[in-house]
Amino acid sequence: MRGEESVAMGSQRADGNAQGGPEQLIVNGPNEAERLLEQLASVHPTYADIRYRLGLLQLSRGRHADAAREFEEALGIHPGYRQALGALRLAHMLEGKDPAPEMEMLEPSDSATEPDWVIVDRAYAREMSGSDPLEAFRGLEGSALRLHYAAAFAARRHDGAGVERLLREAARTHPASGERMRIAGISCAPDGENSAGDLGGLLWSPLAADLYAFLGKIYARNGLQQEADAHYARAYLVSPDEARHARHQAELAIARGEEERAIELLLSAVERDPRCAETRVALAFEYAAQGFPDEARTQFEVAANLAPGYADIRYNLGLLYAAEGRHDDALRQFRLALGLNPGYLPARRSLAGLLLRIGRPEEALREGERILRQGHASADLFVQMARACLALERDDEALDFLLRGQAQNADHAPVWYWLGQVYRRKRQRNKARSAWRRYLEKTGQWDPSSVGTEAAALDACFVRGEGEPQKRQPPREGPDGEAWAG
Repeated sequence: MRGEESVAMGSQRADGNAQGGPEQLIVNGPNEAERLLEQLASVHPTYADIRYRLGLLQLSRGRHADAAREFEEALGIHPGYRQALGALRLAHMLEGKDPAPEMEMLEPSDSATEPDWVIVDRAYAREMSGSDPLEAFRGLEGSALRLHYAAAFAARRHDGAGVERLLREAARTHPASGERMRIAGISCAPDGENSAGDLGGLLWSPLAADLYAFLGKIYARNGLQQEADAHYARAYLVSPDEARHARHQAELAIARGEEERAIELLLSAVERDPRCAETRVALAFEYAAQGFPDEARTQFEVAANLAPGYADIRYNLGLLYAAEGRHDDALRQFRLALGLNPGYLPARRSLAGLLLRIGRPEEALREGERILRQGHASADLFVQMARACLALERDDEALDFLLRGQAQNADHAPVWYWLGQVYRRKRQRNKARSAWRRYLEKTGQWDPSSVGTEAAALDACFVRGEGEPQKRQPPREGPDGEAWAG
């Protein structure tokens, strides 16, 4: 799906070398994934998904204890995160340890309605107890899922001949599996040794499809189409889902700049599995990126009905409602997102910005104070809070927030604009003129050599009782609140 991006953040594209990538460019996908995830974790410490993906990455490297710590972090943020619990169980089982009783998964139920990763979790548990792991796939005989995992468990037993036989059967009965094995570099050598080794190099859990898709996206965005395709094929092998594979192929189309093809693939994925919220979200992001907000909103609305407990969906739906001027609907979605995840900083910031924009400064100020209590101070937040104070005619508090914003980031132009407004209201002419001059310097809206002209204009504005100079002036209403709220 389109990123860990929101509609507000837009979409990323590969550069002109996307078809093959510059020959000298070498990207280590796992290392780049770790760097990106660690960076995201430092910015968004309350996002359980980031810790979950870091855990999957460590698990794929065989670092079971490190992986377990990441999954525990994710569960600490979101105790109901079932996939993180399943991944934590897997980390313990791969390390040869019985999962603790508190890690027990759901009671066994009809395998036709269970997620694949729950079925595979049961298979690993059976393997640990000395039972046949394939009994966990009862009722799925002949399916691609059972054949792939039968080969994987044969590889764990070092049964090369069994691996070869099972892979050939999978390729014969499921041509898509054979094609994706080839793309992923899984061989069917006559002695079975190579194929067993190739399978052993994968993290065999349907949960790992998320990791391989993330790595595929990294390679695709760096123009390495072959590597990207190989990782999307690995995602299919560990979780054979045609709808998901179509979504992954859409990512490749996006990286190549094939926007119409991306939409076609995502619509195909929706047709294959209309109840998949993730595909709906991916389609919504692509519609938004291509300038179709109504279609994007519709897909987010469907996704919200399919997965009402996902804060990201609520947040992005709120952004689209706000852009349409449906302020009450937007506020409701932001608050629903925060009800699901009280530490969701972008939702809190957007809620505060919208409250300020629609003339509810007292509420906006309260939301800003909550953000500060969560430890997320920034210059643009201080500007937003200062504007709320100005609307409430609390000039001294506004000045205090702006000075804190200046200390946080003296290059943030809106700080200087609103400092000028506060000083004007306090009738401190020289300070207002100085602040506005700094604003104009930073925004490039005037020629620094014309200081005298600008100073005269600023002087004249006080004589006329108006707040801003008449030529090359800052916007009458100031920078847009939502834009500066970030």
